Amino acid sequence: MSREEMGAIRRQFQTQFAAAPLAFSVDGMTFGYEAPLDYPIPAGSYVEIETVDGVTYLGQIISKAINMREGPELAIDVGDRMDIAAIGTSISQATIRPNLRYLEGDGVLLGKAVDATLVEAAHSDIFQDATLRPAGGELIDAHLAGAAGATRLDIGRATYGAEDSVASLRAGGFNRHTFLCGQSGSGKTYSLGVVLERLLLRTDLRMLVVDPNSDFVRLAQMRAGAESTFGEADRERFQSVASGIRVLRPTPAGAALPLVIEFGDLTRNEQALVLQLDPLDDREEYSSFWRIIDHIGRENVDLGEVLDAAMRDTAVESRQISLRVQNLGVSDWTIWRHRDDQSIISLLDEEWRAMVLDIGTLGLQSEKQVVTLALLSQLWRRRERREPIMIVIDEAHNICPAEPETPLQELLTQYVIRIAAEGRKFGLYLLLSSQRPQKLHPNVLSQCDNLLLMRMNSSADLAHLADLFSFVPRDLLDEASHFRLGEALVAGNVVQTPTFVRFGARLTEEGGSDVPSTWARVSP
Repeated sequence: MSREEMGAIRRQFQTQFAAAPLAFSVDGMTFGYEAPLDYPIPAGSYVEIETVDGVTYLGQIISKAINMREGPELAIDVGDRMDIAAIGTSISQATIRPNLRYLEGDGVLLGKAVDATLVEAAHSDIFQDATLRPAGGELIDAHLAGAAGATRLDIGRATYGAEDSVASLRAGGFNRHTFLCGQSGSGKTYSLGVVLERLLLRTDLRMLVVDPNSDFVRLAQMRAGAESTFGEADRERFQSVASGIRVLRPTPAGAALPLVIEFGDLTRNEQALVLQLDPLDDREEYSSFWRIIDHIGRENVDLGEVLDAAMRDTAVESRQISLRVQNLGVSDWTIWRHRDDQSIISLLDEEWRAMVLDIGTLGLQSEKQVVTLALLSQLWRRRERREPIMIVIDEAHNICPAEPETPLQELLTQYVIRIAAEGRKFGLYLLLSSQRPQKLHPNVLSQCDNLLLMRMNSSADLAHLADLFSFVPRDLLDEASHFRLGEALVAGNVVQTPTFVRFGARLTEEGGSDVPSTWARVSP
């Protein structure tokens, strides 16, 4: 018997004795299953489970593993076709027991089908040997629609739904902190823009966007061709919202709203950190600095006033402060307000819907940190106003890193930690975005209850996320290594159950862009 013949026999018996697609549940909340090896039920997909009594449930596959068991013993008449006998002997019959591969795993019951709608399953909904099959679009859509009356943010389509199955987020779920994660090239920034646009369109939530790469500076500009994707009502709604979007850019960028602050917008301790004054290592200068501020007689001072007062003061330590400012180049920073400019802190009291801080074009990392520090510290000091605001920080590992490198960055990180731990009760909600979750401070990331995970190949990062977001099944997190551009796993309070989505079109222009790869062209 040839190898080809043996292979044909194995394939025949693999098909003939394949596991039947059956499911069972012992608690009415979860189910176990087994199915043929080629059954189309990837992790995260939806299945219909029909019991022998005709009751239908919608379930979601959580885990999927290949298992193996021994098949029946087969006696094969080989005759003279198998040349494996010892010299002087012959084999006329062989007995084999092929291994049969099959799928097994578990899932969660999402509801019981009643008249084309879904109702919550009860603990009494137990069954065995129920038929398992891929779910149809009607039941999937009933699940994705969620609770009636809840504000939904349509962000694209469900990966495992029908072609027209809409994937949406619960707007109210953003009253929990959110983490958006994806490696470079996953579509993370584009998808973040989709989320921000939908929040602007469907809610009244104000947002502050710390934009390190100038990706959202066109958030108020509608994309060309948007009329082919978005209806007239959405476009008109956005036009009314766009008038309330403020984009603040550094003065060299020629922005109508310059990205500037007052030196006096910072507390004394924050001002001392800007000047790199340590209360112990620089005791005399630190004390002299506070004495100069007291001599000026008011807290809202600008850096020029401090310099003038230090120069007029006869104390040696005061002259040292003047030299420190000059040597550090702090007075040359472009973030300080000039006479006719308006500080971003004073803008907080005005009417606006979204404020984008384009820190990407600031020259120094210290300037970016000081602007962000002034904003976060001011929001924290006015927290008792309980004004709901979403604080969006892109490339958040630069603002609240796991290991801050300077005292200034350490203080900035502490503000983010404070907002993450206590901000929700005051209406301060975080939406953090980063390529590397391990680079973010764990005390910030651990406070996030929503996860939007895009393509992530690093097994170490996925393991880190699994530890922090234990409510997301690890098998679903692992699917992130196979995501295509724009695909994501969404879990937490913004969805009913972990959902795989493909983000839809943007309504507004994306600001940033990659360096053109014209260098890759073949030279003539």
